Amino acid sequence: MVAIKKCALLIAAGEISEKVFKKIYSEKKLCIAIDGGYNYCIDSGFIPDVVIGDFDSLDHSSINEEIISVYQESQEETDLSKAINWTLSNGIKDIEIIGVESGRSDHILGAYAALAELNQEKMTTINLQVHLNDFLVTYIPKNKTFEFNLLKNTHLSLFCLSDSIVSLKGVEWELERENMGFSTRGIHNYSKEQIVEFIIHRGGPALFFIQR
Repeated sequence: MVAIKKCALLIAAGEISEKVFKKIYSEKKLCIAIDGGYNYCIDSGFIPDVVIGDFDSLDHSSINEEIISVYQESQEETDLSKAINWTLSNGIKDIEIIGVESGRSDHILGAYAALAELNQEKMTTINLQVHLNDFLVTYIPKNKTFEFNLLKNTHLSLFCLSDSIVSLKGVEWELERENMGFSTRGIHNYSKEQIVEFIIHRGGPALFFIQR
């Protein structure tokens, strides 16, 4: 039985900044180790609430008996996809992810592909962020408006994961109902106002990168 918590922290097996991890870790969050991410948890001296995956990166018999173990053998989706979907199925609407950096290059790209594949109807009320060592990535569902409160001259980038019509205000290079697909069109921008507004008029989702 899963202890219901409002927020889940998903811990993958890639590089994790100790500084960033300490900032976001909380016992109030449901900590979910994604396969080999379990090893990071144990090496760091704490026990996650859940471990999920096909367990190709750890010895299943080594998992602490107090932990909820969710074995999913399917190779049709990544362990990250399995973890996100399992979290959503348990009614958790605030999701944070860490540990998707370094490792194999195809795994890094696969992490963003997993976000692109999420069911858009289910994601409209979900808050999802990915913590990188140097950026915070916010997942923005289809047809949504987001406002970001930033320091001026904060470095940011925008990537649409499907053909979309978007607007971006309060930055050096603004967009007004621009047609954007997955491209370099939104990379390397800067905030010029304290409030930066991003609107998906049609399409989506999108990933909004903000430098730490």
